Amino acid sequence: MRQFTRNAASSAESHPQIHNENNYFPISPAVLNPDMITDFRVYLRQQDRFVLYTRERQRFTRALKDKLLRNGIELVYVPYHQQDRYDQYVFDNLGSILDNNEIEIDVRSQVFLETSSKHVQQIFENKLPALTQESVDNLNHIVDSSLSFLSTKQAMDSLGKFISHDYKTFSHCIHVFVYTMLLVKNFQFTDKQCKQIGIGALLHDIGKTLIPRNILDKPGKLTTLEWEEVQRHSIYGLRMCAQVSLPQRAINCILFHHEKFDGNGYPSGLCGPNLPLEVRILTCCDVYDAITSDRPYAKAETPFNALKIMNQHMIGTFDLQVFKRFISVLGPGQK
Repeated sequence: MRQFTRNAASSAESHPQIHNENNYFPISPAVLNPDMITDFRVYLRQQDRFVLYTRERQRFTRALKDKLLRNGIELVYVPYHQQDRYDQYVFDNLGSILDNNEIEIDVRSQVFLETSSKHVQQIFENKLPALTQESVDNLNHIVDSSLSFLSTKQAMDSLGKFISHDYKTFSHCIHVFVYTMLLVKNFQFTDKQCKQIGIGALLHDIGKTLIPRNILDKPGKLTTLEWEEVQRHSIYGLRMCAQVSLPQRAINCILFHHEKFDGNGYPSGLCGPNLPLEVRILTCCDVYDAITSDRPYAKAETPFNALKIMNQHMIGTFDLQVFKRFISVLGPGQK
């Protein structure tokens, strides 16, 4: 390793070696596509020293990547002050990273969760009265890039290791998106329709950004007025999306995800076949993730107990055919 880092330093022009490890964050070299020109520096670590390997605008060649693999280097480092550039690189290349089977699936799962979380969290915490088309375009890119990856049980099993059970609205929407994309592939939807549903899944709770935090985070029972305000979040979500271009299936997910198969949901009391199939699918995924997450008023249940609650104590809520398929597609670690 010592000889390798000396060679790396000499091959990349001399550059100061910064000793403070807090100035860098680690990444897997597997996510660096060969022959791509990156806009950030890559360093190797030698004990408490960081040695420049490639610099900005330098082509990251196959030879450079293979050299890392041959020397057993599993982590390289990027300066924190260039994290925005690295994040943009991953976002732009998300599809090729997620679909690259040469990259370990756990690495790809972490890349997906980190990238999607950054963009969805930004939307949910901006407190804007309406969505921007740029935000929707970014979400469309995430859906397009991850659709193939999320359609496999291997991805589901891997993601299950990293999904947090601390409930936040933005992370909940990502989890619901993951479950929904796995489930919709078991129905007769085209890829285009799956992408439309994916956008709806990511945005289904966007209306909660207009609900006061003291209501959403209340640990005790809500008052009647508070509960009525929470129920308005699907209507608020529809209003927030009024100025952007969204397909009807996405709108259905935002507006109707609290409808129940027996007609006892809100806001419209739709039931049975009048409920669009994408909504029936999303409802299963939405409830499952909520029950398996820590919420202000309830601790997370195990996956097994969550499915038991959904089956025995929420009779009439779900389309049973959809619910049975949902159980069948969950990975071993999720049941």
